[in-house]
Amino acid sequence: MIGILLITHGELGKSLIECAIHVLGDRPKLLDSLTIENDCAHENMYKEISEKINVLDQGDGVLILTDIFGATPCNIITKIIKSGKVNAIAGVNLSMLIRSISYRHESFDVLIAKAIQGAQDGIIHIQSNQTC
Repeated sequence: MIGILLITHGELGKSLIECAIHVLGDRPKLLDSLTIENDCAHENMYKEISEKINVLDQGDGVLILTDIFGATPCNIITKIIKSGKVNAIAGVNLSMLIRSISYRHESFDVLIAKAIQGAQDGIIHIQSNQTC
């Protein structure tokens, strides 16, 4: 099973995990988050991220989900990505996280495609009197 690590600004990752637990009813295994502040020392963060990856990787690798492409969390993880071992997706939302949890028994390629599709499918313009 692929581990999942959310690396986000503030407590966004932790909040998304709490929401996923609410939706799924249980806390998924091999799921964690890490908060990155804009003024953090990148060298210290590499060590902390590496430690979390080592805990989450049970042999199948780790998928990192981050919030905004080009922001500090994204910039930090670009040096940690190792294709087939540590992959990353920017633009995390709850739909992406739920899909990631649901498909992490698949290959990285399938997981990444399903996660991105889940994020996109979860963005819907709601009209008045529309059933959700």
